[in-house]
Amino acid sequence: MNENHTNLPVIVGYDASQESTFALEWAARVAQQRGCGLRVISAADLDPSSIELAHTDIQDMYLRQARQQAQAGADLAKTFAAGIGITSEGQPGSAAGALVNASRQGALLVVGHRALGARPDTLLGSVAFKATHHAACPVAIVRQSPRPLPCATHPVVVGADGSENGTRALLEAARLAADTGSFLRIVVAWQRPSQTRWALVISQRTLPNEDGSRRGYTDAEIALLYDKIIAELEQRAQRVAQQATDAVRQRHPDLKTELHLSEGEADHVILAAAADASMIAVGARGLGDLQSLDLGSISRKVMQKAECAVYVVR
Repeated sequence: MNENHTNLPVIVGYDASQESTFALEWAARVAQQRGCGLRVISAADLDPSSIELAHTDIQDMYLRQARQQAQAGADLAKTFAAGIGITSEGQPGSAAGALVNASRQGALLVVGHRALGARPDTLLGSVAFKATHHAACPVAIVRQSPRPLPCATHPVVVGADGSENGTRALLEAARLAADTGSFLRIVVAWQRPSQTRWALVISQRTLPNEDGSRRGYTDAEIALLYDKIIAELEQRAQRVAQQATDAVRQRHPDLKTELHLSEGEADHVILAAAADASMIAVGARGLGDLQSLDLGSISRKVMQKAECAVYVVR
């Protein structure tokens, strides 16, 4: 848990759909585990271009419905986690705007993946995507029925890429694992370039001869250079992994950690390592040296495919 957010509530978007109900349950259980409050938000979600905005009575009706829906969510949350402070709010604007604004006073924002609102165009999938880019606090995306929260048998999985955002995700994941008695599984992926494409590029270059003339690379030289590149990529991934492990041990020396270093596309590697995970943590953007570790490019893929909650750290 972020030390700067210890007194702030968990915020959850609720629209009465199945997906948002999963998110509500997960958020309530997290709030109970953290010992903080829960803030349930529903939005009228009127289209800014809608003619309905010109009618105050219609605006008021939508707002009343949003408030009633939020209160219903708060009542339901009490059945998931007793003994926590729960408030509800109906907001007149869009779901994304309401949740992003609320995130400025929250420890964690929780949204469901692809939850349908009262109208067909209110896709919480798009709301989730906007939240990961604009929220002021970490965002948890809950896609399916919640798995157990982090514990001794269900790890927190984090993708590490050596970037600033990736490091924030790493340290936040370590904090979550330490606070919940769980353990941390650090995942580092690397990917080799296409051998055919590599050979084609190198074959078009030349080398100098002793007499000043130039010659093309031989097939053996191309193969040797390719093997060298592969070795360098793997070594760089190993350095990222070691740096990530050292950073966690420095801050949480008693935390159990596992390292999963694997070749493959980053989202595939992370998802495979999270088969038993309670949560996956990723950075909202990645600026790592290895292209395959750019978490900015794979965070949405993980959000879409993960069977557990995805915790996006900005």
